[in-house]
Amino acid sequence: MFRLFAPLLAFSLAACSGTMQGVVRGTGEPVAFSFEQGIDSDKYTAIVGKESFAGKAVMDGASSTQAILFGANGFGQAFGQTSTNRFVAVLLGNRGSTLNCQMRYADSSGLTTSGGVGVCQHSDGRVIDVLW
Repeated sequence: MFRLFAPLLAFSLAACSGTMQGVVRGTGEPVAFSFEQGIDSDKYTAIVGKESFAGKAVMDGASSTQAILFGANGFGQAFGQTSTNRFVAVLLGNRGSTLNCQMRYADSSGLTTSGGVGVCQHSDGRVIDVLW
């Protein structure tokens, strides 16, 4: 039954998007962020001053395992996967700058739409606090 619903679930996750609120630490300058939930990664965009950024966020620390099981009736395979709420992101600016972000999603399964908090380091040294 899961095989029937997996494509529908994947399609519904890929279509989720939203906005995040950011502010440059110390100056209070607002930073507009948005995200698009993906299956293996999320797409992020941001506007800092007059520069537009686009990039990707991936899960940090997730793991998967595979085991081959042998027994009296033959053999089989078992799979396992762990997820985390920690994500790292890199966004590239259209004027040569970069943002390197450490995000904590509220949902440990990696659903961006559940909200979270994060910190981004601009290549010029500015720190941007993010929440959604």
